[in-house]
Amino acid sequence: MKFLLALVLGVAGACLLAPTAANAQATRTWVSGLGDDANPCSRTAPCKTFPGAYSKTAVAGEIDCIDPGGFGALTIGHSIAVKCDYDAEAGVLVSGTNGFVVAAGASDIVWISGIDFEGLGAASQNLSLNGIKILSAGMVTVSDCTIRGFTNTNGTDGNGIFLNNTGTTKLFVDNTLIGDNSNVAVEVRPQAGATGNAEIFNTRATNNLTGYRANGTSNSASVQVDVLNSVASFNGGAAVSSASGTGPASVMVNHSTLSFNNVALSGGGSATSMIHVGYSTITGNNAVFASSGGAQIFTYGNNEIDGNVNPALPGPAPLH
Repeated sequence: MKFLLALVLGVAGACLLAPTAANAQATRTWVSGLGDDANPCSRTAPCKTFPGAYSKTAVAGEIDCIDPGGFGALTIGHSIAVKCDYDAEAGVLVSGTNGFVVAAGASDIVWISGIDFEGLGAASQNLSLNGIKILSAGMVTVSDCTIRGFTNTNGTDGNGIFLNNTGTTKLFVDNTLIGDNSNVAVEVRPQAGATGNAEIFNTRATNNLTGYRANGTSNSASVQVDVLNSVASFNGGAAVSSASGTGPASVMVNHSTLSFNNVALSGGGSATSMIHVGYSTITGNNAVFASSGGAQIFTYGNNEIDGNVNPALPGPAPLH
């Protein structure tokens, strides 16, 4: 009798535990153009979309791509890596929304790599918002991506990458092509009282309104953007821009090329808005600089500046 009771209890316990095991999230999941979100998102039974895989991926886990496909827009709420490098071309095609939204915890780390974001902007205006919009996270890395065609006339959206964070967020952009957007390729505009720091490396901003901008007009605590070994070309407004409110907003440009833009360097807002440029090539622009509201633009005196319609540079003697 005791043996029978123990057996019954053991079976009952196993039944209670079974759903938990079945619903356990994996540290690595997979998506495929031929997948199905009803699958467990394993290598041999992949999911169809990023949201489908995200729901089955553990915190700090990784979503990988098996083969090319359009995997859909995604909202990210915790640490995760979404990586589709190598031969698996992953597309996010959106209309009337953002490609990815990052709304994670203050110490969370998010990695986005090898994804093509398409905003359908070539067809008409106001079809999309931003390629990647970051509202909160500790650190976000965007690498080996293409972000294009995000167009909007509301004055805020239409960016390739839009860091519009609360708290403190660090952004690193590497080896990414950002073009044909109606606003800014990389806009760093923390919300009131917040801090946003971005490093942009080996990246191209082409045919946007503005290439790279540190925007503190929302009275953010601090905004700093470093542009290294990158290109801003054929942008209808400025290649590099800074604008400040009550807190400082600054851009450091080094070993980069600013070519064929309307203005190479544009500063506004107040004297806490600053741009420094060194070891860079500035050529083919309608103007080298535009400054208002006391904004300051400095050259370290070691740039190659030639072939611009207005070649003058402002400010005190070159810094060394």
